[in-house]
Amino acid sequence: MSVFGEILQGLQEGQTYLETYGRHGDRLARVGGPEIVAAVRRQRRVFAELRRELEASAAGDSSSGAESPGRRAPLVGLFFRPEETTEFLVATFAAIAERFTVVPFYPNWDAATQLRYLLLYQVRFIAVGEAFDRRVSGWGDQHFDRVIRVSLDGGEEGDASGLPELSSIFPTDLPAHHPCAWIFTSGTSGKFPKCTVISHRNIIAAVENIRRLDFLKAGMTLHSPLSTSHIFAFVVVLGILAIRPRRLLFSDIQYLARLPQERIGKIDALILVPIVLNRLRSAFYERLIRGKSGESARRGVKLALRGMLKRCVRLAEEAVVDIDSRRLRGLLKSPAVLISRLFFGRAVPRRLGSPDFVVVGGAKPNVHAMAFLDALGVRCLQGWGMTETTGPLAVCSLRDRYRGAYGTCGGLFDETRARLDEGELIIEGPQVAEGYVEPGGAFVPFHGVKRTGDSAVFDRRGRLKILGKINDRVTLANGLNYNPLNLEEIIAGEDLRLSNLLDEVVIIGEGQQRLGCVFFLREPEKDGDTVLSYLAEIVKQVNRERPVDEQVGPWTIHPVTLRDSGFLGPSGKLRRPLVEEKYGDLFQSASRGASHEKMEEKVHS
Repeated sequence: MSVFGEILQGLQEGQTYLETYGRHGDRLARVGGPEIVAAVRRQRRVFAELRRELEASAAGDSSSGAESPGRRAPLVGLFFRPEETTEFLVATFAAIAERFTVVPFYPNWDAATQLRYLLLYQVRFIAVGEAFDRRVSGWGDQHFDRVIRVSLDGGEEGDASGLPELSSIFPTDLPAHHPCAWIFTSGTSGKFPKCTVISHRNIIAAVENIRRLDFLKAGMTLHSPLSTSHIFAFVVVLGILAIRPRRLLFSDIQYLARLPQERIGKIDALILVPIVLNRLRSAFYERLIRGKSGESARRGVKLALRGMLKRCVRLAEEAVVDIDSRRLRGLLKSPAVLISRLFFGRAVPRRLGSPDFVVVGGAKPNVHAMAFLDALGVRCLQGWGMTETTGPLAVCSLRDRYRGAYGTCGGLFDETRARLDEGELIIEGPQVAEGYVEPGGAFVPFHGVKRTGDSAVFDRRGRLKILGKINDRVTLANGLNYNPLNLEEIIAGEDLRLSNLLDEVVIIGEGQQRLGCVFFLREPEKDGDTVLSYLAEIVKQVNRERPVDEQVGPWTIHPVTLRDSGFLGPSGKLRRPLVEEKYGDLFQSASRGASHEKMEEKVHS
């Protein structure tokens, strides 16, 4: 039986409930497994009718059957918000069962971007939830052939009770190389994202590996606030469903703070991406110092005491990392962990549903941001994977605790082989996707091997450690190259120690005489003389402790937050080349001796 069939069979027989939560923190729906299966049956009939129409119109047309794995099935674009993940899953199961290929569109794209990619990849059929119904209707019928509106109660398709029963919940003869999904890939070069072709074989391997993880057990309650338009969340959700959880929660990660334990109940695990973990940590320190209303003291606690507690939690972060590596200095710092949990060990975890552990993936996380959660009693596990590897290929184990696991992604999954070529990680195995579909329609196969573009090493226990993207290294005009992540973390750490004003720091300087820096403020409206002086002092302090060729030269402030900057790819990853391109004039302005204020005005114009 296909892994899709096993999941649906488990939903039919088990006691799994899928719950969705809206942007105001309210529960929108709670749907049982049998209801999901019934909705898939109804929706599958709609796709079966559409497939018969396509087969009839293609009869005798020899041009309809392309040989490329990326072109063997008709495409269905999926337009659903994160809080509509249940409808997303119904559409996905039903479409793939009838041998369509689903193309999830990122819900955070604006209407113009979604329409551009719809036309660019010639997606002629659309499955849509209520949230995007009006948008899609406004595009007009000339852009696609059919809109399929998906709802859990049957909607336009009506009651399925009077319809003939399907032969099975899911077909057992779906070919291994059937292209189940095209996933937009943010990390690829070029003006437009490519699509990665994910086959049935890839998904089988991914789900099998995920459900073998030692920390996933039947009957758990898990929360996934990530859009399933990204392959990481897509296959993780399938893997979680395969273990038959008791509850699986879906929400929009932007509104995670509105879902405390009082609303969602106790959960066992939470899935996050690094950028959200970093913001969670920053928000905690800001509220610790300033209070909810921005006051310097709250409930009689003096500002000095708040500063002491902040230093204590940061010391606890260091202790967690050291204790995990069995360093003696970690034991000396361990009282900071006890004090942090005494003050915050209930309040902070309850904001997340008091999970026993959090899994972080999608990009390289900050080690101290992971240790922040662990210091307050929530174990943080790092995973690694790519769209091109059908999501995660390595995840740390709970058994790795106190074995130096921090900063590593655990061992590679079974049947996955890896090698390093001049430091670049190369992956082989059944999870490696079929290949890319270019915007022009050309198919580029991977043949089971993928150069990841990641610089990596393996520790003595065989655990993978990602050092950063090879292409992210900044090479100066003198030929010296640097990993920007290290310097960015140092600057961010200095800001966190002081006033915590920064949302993100991006080091630039490709082909320049020296390094530069672009700051993104958490609250851009605070950009004034005080902020300029503050950032200048941070740069001066960081430069004081580094060799001259590793110091930051010119810098500027971007006028909006990173989220609104346009520098993030579809999956939320930073696209450094765009920052380099935008701020190339920063160095020319500096070489002419312009003041920081004039440089900023020129760049921002």
